[in-house]
Amino acid sequence: MIIASCSGEGGAAIARRDYGENIKHMSAPSRYAYQFAPNYHEYSTHLEDFPFDAHSLVAMIAPRPLLLQTGSTDYWSDPKGEFIAAQEASKVYQLFGENGPEGNEMPPAGDTSLIHNKLGYYMHDGGHGTIPSDYPVFIQFMNEFL
Repeated sequence: MIIASCSGEGGAAIARRDYGENIKHMSAPSRYAYQFAPNYHEYSTHLEDFPFDAHSLVAMIAPRPLLLQTGSTDYWSDPKGEFIAAQEASKVYQLFGENGPEGNEMPPAGDTSLIHNKLGYYMHDGGHGTIPSDYPVFIQFMNEFL
């Protein structure tokens, strides 16, 4: 089981959206370049050539339980990009008979309806990181899938 909190770029957010923190920020020598392969930075100026995106990485976790948790005002981590990745990766979860976010509507902050999917998504009202009200949601997800 994985609970990814505000993973953003380099995590669950779609890089090709080029929103919030992006490949250029992540791979800059003054930031987190040591975490990535040297050629990762080369895509920062031509994202259309990026050979895969976050939804592919999320899909590789299938059929194991994964909860993507984020904050509604954490624009740097791109909550919408994380949701889009979950929607796209849901197709692979479905191949295993599991569910993920369906439809085009991103749930509002505080909505726990999508934590009942093996590929879950939850967004609290607020910014980056985990807040105290997230823990009951995490426990509910763990109780359901462990």
